[in-house]
Amino acid sequence: MKKRLHIAATATLFLGVGACGGVSSVFTPIGAETPGLTRAEQELFEEGKTVFATAEDVDEGLGPVFNGRSCGECHSAGGVGGAGEDLLLSRVTRIGAGSGASYSDLVEWGGPVLQRRTIDELEPGHNIPAEVVPAGAEHVSRRITTPLFGAGLMEAISDSTILSNINSGDPDGITGVANYVDDPITGKRHVGRFGWKSQVATLEHFSADAYLNEMGITTLTFPLDLLPQGKALYDVVPEPEDDGEDLQLFAGFMRLLAAPDPAPATLASGRGNQVFTKIRCAACHVPTLQTGSSTVVALANRPVNLYSDLLTHNVGTGDGVVQGAADGDHFRTAPLWGLRLRKFFLHDGRVTTVDTAIRAHGGEAMAAKLRYQELSEADRANLLEFLGTL
Repeated sequence: MKKRLHIAATATLFLGVGACGGVSSVFTPIGAETPGLTRAEQELFEEGKTVFATAEDVDEGLGPVFNGRSCGECHSAGGVGGAGEDLLLSRVTRIGAGSGASYSDLVEWGGPVLQRRTIDELEPGHNIPAEVVPAGAEHVSRRITTPLFGAGLMEAISDSTILSNINSGDPDGITGVANYVDDPITGKRHVGRFGWKSQVATLEHFSADAYLNEMGITTLTFPLDLLPQGKALYDVVPEPEDDGEDLQLFAGFMRLLAAPDPAPATLASGRGNQVFTKIRCAACHVPTLQTGSSTVVALANRPVNLYSDLLTHNVGTGDGVVQGAADGDHFRTAPLWGLRLRKFFLHDGRVTTVDTAIRAHGGEAMAAKLRYQELSEADRANLLEFLGTL
């Protein structure tokens, strides 16, 4: 078991005890805590941020194969908790085979996520090979790291609010699919909202999944070791390697991490905002959703300007990978807040400009893309100026 020095009782975060009143309207620096937290919540945020950025060691359960030694190693663009800074280091490989009821995560071959590093780089002599794509993989998806800014606000949006954005009879054929998730911690069923296919509903689940698949560290939630390339390998630390303390700190840090404030508006960006609505980008990238109740008072009953409906759609960039109700053609509507902090776009990071990313859209987004391509040069420039402020 790992030992940590804790500044405050983790439980306080989830009780929301003694939370202060209104939320400040002052610009919040990227990577800072959500305004309006109690002192105890601020302390927990700082402790969680430290653990989030601290490298794990082999004697703490790292490996035997892994992709990163800390959460902050991949979540760093713009600040701790951001998207990936380096495409090669922060992009992971997800594999699968089949479709529909016959779909397989290929766990017997090391899936669903491959790990490219081994503990031999830290302790030579284990002779553990890094994972490679197996012959049986029909679907190989490169996934870039998603940013975590404002994750607590996203978590606090009610299922019913997300479901209310499912369209029927939309003129562009936009529908949207809610990806229902059985929470492995509580057993409750929720609408997913995190991950490229909204395959995760809570930040505790998000933390446990990343701990296992990105660092090879087992928990009470996921107590079984990975089988690198489908083979059982020696593991230094008995399971579970984390008793839940780190998971709570990871989840607490993400829950209290502030949303990215937009950059100051300009005359051009104001016009671009109007174009955004006119060509119906906002049909999926819904500008504002509302949170419901939360044990963290600073997160409760607040507008969330994330520019996403958190549903999954067929937008023509599918990867064949099935995750819950999100089939191989579907991806979550990517939240656009913090867009200016990102270097790579689409699920695999294959493009580096917003213009190119928009032009790659299809499926339910085809009509909006065609309207974008038909814009005057001035309107298109204004729209990109607006997106550059998010």
